[in-house]
Amino acid sequence: MRKYNFVVAALSILMGCAIFWFSRNLTPFDEMGIPGEAFWPQAIAWLFIFLGGLQAIQSLIASSSGGEASVDLHSPGVRVAYIGALLAFAYAVLMTYFGFSVATLVFIPLLMLLMGERKPLMIAVTALAVVAVVWFFFVQVFNTTLPPSIFFE
Repeated sequence: MRKYNFVVAALSILMGCAIFWFSRNLTPFDEMGIPGEAFWPQAIAWLFIFLGGLQAIQSLIASSSGGEASVDLHSPGVRVAYIGALLAFAYAVLMTYFGFSVATLVFIPLLMLLMGERKPLMIAVTALAVVAVVWFFFVQVFNTTLPPSIFFE
């Protein structure tokens, strides 16, 4: 398990470095000191690097103490996480083709069902409320656009 922790730590640090590389031509701040388009990607890159370093340090400390925990990657809880990751990927694909509203109205109920919610009214109200609140704040308050469907561009 220790070697996998080091692999994940190295991949995390590599991901942070890749984000820095891809955002190298973006401006972190404009002339007024307002965060630019590189601010959040670089903040996330620092987080990847920091957390990867912490994981590597933790793996070194844990290995010297002699305690080695085993993890069952086929347990029901882990399977739910795998399905959740697949749902998130499908959500990203759906958002590309059908836009934010339709994709979210599909994703939220499926995720709630995966997490054990079985009340149809609660699922429907939650999905509609999430779309409405996100739409209101981003479109009306922040005056930005939500990801559109490629069919309506």
